[in-house]
Amino acid sequence: MKRASTIAATLVLVAGAAIRPAAALPTMVRLGYTNCASCHLAPQGGGLLNGYGRGIDEAQSLRASEVETPGAGRLLQDVRWITLEQITSSTGQPWTGLLRARLMYRNAFDLGNGFRVSSILSFENVSAPRPSLSYEPSINPATLYDSGNMSLRGYVTNALISKRVTENVEVSAGRDQLPTGVNIADLSAFVRSRNRAGYYDAPSQVKLWWGGKRFQVMPYVFGPGGNEPKDAHETGGGSLAELDLLGKGRTIVGTNVLEGQDRNEHRTLVGPYVRLGFGRWGVLGEHDITTRTAPLSSTKAFRQTASYGQVFWATREWLVLSLIAERLQVESPFPENLLAGRFETAARLSSNFTVTGSARIQRNVITGKVGPSATVQIAMKPVFRPVW
Repeated sequence: MKRASTIAATLVLVAGAAIRPAAALPTMVRLGYTNCASCHLAPQGGGLLNGYGRGIDEAQSLRASEVETPGAGRLLQDVRWITLEQITSSTGQPWTGLLRARLMYRNAFDLGNGFRVSSILSFENVSAPRPSLSYEPSINPATLYDSGNMSLRGYVTNALISKRVTENVEVSAGRDQLPTGVNIADLSAFVRSRNRAGYYDAPSQVKLWWGGKRFQVMPYVFGPGGNEPKDAHETGGGSLAELDLLGKGRTIVGTNVLEGQDRNEHRTLVGPYVRLGFGRWGVLGEHDITTRTAPLSSTKAFRQTASYGQVFWATREWLVLSLIAERLQVESPFPENLLAGRFETAARLSSNFTVTGSARIQRNVITGKVGPSATVQIAMKPVFRPVW
């Protein structure tokens, strides 16, 4: 009976149609959107949409009606609610479940003369830190309330002041996630979780965005955000640069490079990536090569490679199916060899309601253990976008 109920629960979760936050989706390359600047207030993507982006957001949903753009104003804000149910297992181990709820308040205020301040505040019942490794600790959000039976955690994932110098140039300073290659929404993917690009990684930084019809360049310098463990206060710099090869907005190739140093580790990253769109389908790919050294210990330099590949198909404008493959390899003295595959369905039922479901399986090549999981995520943006 227990086994039957577990199988039934798995089928319910997988059939529930997958969910993914409707922000900065790199799959939009299939329609000729080379980057996020067309639809988002911030060129890096994420956060609030501009008026054009809200129209595209509505047009890409099942409801597909005309969006009503609020009157002119200086303050944009909204609230997003994301609920995730996940069940996981491993070879010889029972299934376990997790229910996570996250509330995000997002705002952007136009100060005039091209200046803008923005922030994102997040609250959740269960944290989701990236893996804590012997050579690199994770970051945990602050606990605001904990009664034993219920807890509440909070975190500031974005706090920026930006200056739009010209239509194609913007400078920003504050806390934010660092620019990444394909900019996927899944921060648990190896190319993000193993490169200090998890959900709570929001270092202090100064960055420049320079974009044109066929290119964008984003150099940056960064330092600690304040919530990292003492030995993980990393400082450094890097740059993301990409080019539309054929000039149609659907053949993007680029590279992300980064160099950082904290008390225990020096790391360099080179990450070539591609975003290709072919009408209703496309391909996303990224291959990050990270070299780490520990100047204060006898540990020799070692290399980590993280690969990500996604083939997606928009069966309808509001329904996207994806096949995703990942690989992680870490050299001695911290050997790892992980393979993962996932099938995902994302249904944008309206501009305010998205459901995503996925079935994933991961294999540890060294130990031979296999870990299947199934996830359903529901993302809602309540009608709360006053403009003052």
